[in-house]
This record gives sequence, structure tokens and C-alpha cells, in this order.
Amino acid sequence: MPASRLVRALCLIAAGLLAAGCTDAAAGPAPTPSQRPATPSAEQSSPQARPSPVASVHPEGRTRVLEYGDLRVRATPENDGVRTEIEVANTYERNTTYSVQISIADGKGWTAYNRFWLQDVPPGKTGRDEAVIGSRDMGPIPQEPKVFVDEFTPITDR
Repeated sequence: MPASRLVRALCLIAAGLLAAGCTDAAAGPAPTPSQRPATPSAEQSSPQARPSPVASVHPEGRTRVLEYGDLRVRATPENDGVRTEIEVANTYERNTTYSVQISIADGKGWTAYNRFWLQDVPPGKTGRDEAVIGSRDMGPIPQEPKVFVDEFTPITDR
């Protein structure tokens, strides 16, 4: 990983942790991501470096909302886990694929995560996905979930 991407990834992780009010001790090991099939006709590269946005977290009823630049995460406790919805606005000039890993925690040891893979989001459009993260088998579902952005990696096609 080039140094600039590594620094950007570490900044994103730190900002997500600060915004969520959690420590990295709550994060678990990452699952093996599914790989995007190689596209022989298109070269992939990282977008130009942008200044790091400021993260903000606010409640909307029972839902915790984390906004971080082009990324918005909504985490709502349910009976079977935490419904987690993500949206990424593509502000680049080309189709962009986003690899996003989100962790949800309670700050007391309950932690679950999911990797989202938003493929080929057109310029000016918003990619969306959702999943229920965690389960009752892990213990009581967090009623005030803490949201971590473990990874946020945009990949643009040339």
C-alpha cells in the first residue's frame, strides 16, 4: 500500500473512532473481503488525495448517524442485531467502487462488523447498501450503538 493511502486510511480510522467515542480495543479481526473481479479493459487506481473531512455523530431517534465526508452511516438497534445502512456520494468524475468496513460496538465488549462493497457508483450518484450487523447470540444488542469506520477506500476506474 503506498504511504499516502496508508496515511489516509489511518486518518479515516482515527476519525471514525473519535467520532464514535470508542477505542480500537472494541474492534475485532476483519473478515476476508470478497474480491472484485479483474477488469482487463480498465486500470484501477486510487483517486487524488483529498483533505480529510471532519466526522460528526448525532442521534435521530434510536438511530445513531455518523457523517464523514461523502460517507453516511446509520445504525439502528433491532431485535436481531443493529441495522446498518451506508450511503456514499460519488463526487469523483469517474465510476468509483467503495470498500467500506463498519464495526458496531457497545463500548463494553460487544462488537460486530461487516464489509460493504459498492461497485461502480456513477459520478454524481449515491451508492447504498444495508445489513444487520451482529446478533442476539453475541449478548444484548447495543441500544446506543457506537459506529466505527474501519476502512473507507474509494477506487476509481481510469
